[in-house]
Amino acid sequence: MLVRRALPDDAPAVAPLLGELGYPTSVEAVTTRFARLAESESDPAWVAVDPHSEDGLLGFAAGHLFWPYELDRPVAELTALVVTERSRGGGAGRALVAAFEEWAKAAGSLRATVASSFHRSSAHAFYERLGYGQRSKKFEKQF
Repeated sequence: MLVRRALPDDAPAVAPLLGELGYPTSVEAVTTRFARLAESESDPAWVAVDPHSEDGLLGFAAGHLFWPYELDRPVAELTALVVTERSRGGGAGRALVAAFEEWAKAAGSLRATVASSFHRSSAHAFYERLGYGQRSKKFEKQF
């Protein structure tokens, strides 16, 4: 398995992955998002691929680096992580999180965070196995 930075050409394979994550979207929308974030060092994305397979991408991850006013170092957030249903349990998720964490540490991040919906108990267990723990509650308001 190979993990590399996501490229605009990956949009056709990333769009259905985001749908598997619960965020159905079009290839055009993902292409626009890649273009919008292409120059941002604070918003990288990665893909996991099997170089010996024609099946396409195994998974996708994205991160965001932000500077809270209350801290002197940045915080990295894993904003998306999805592995194809057929590839789950094969190490792609772990490899994508490792790439995210490596980037976060290199950027000087104080910590890594990830939000996961209440109903995703298998994802919660996955993050806990990787050393993540619930430290707070996150509140949202939709507009």
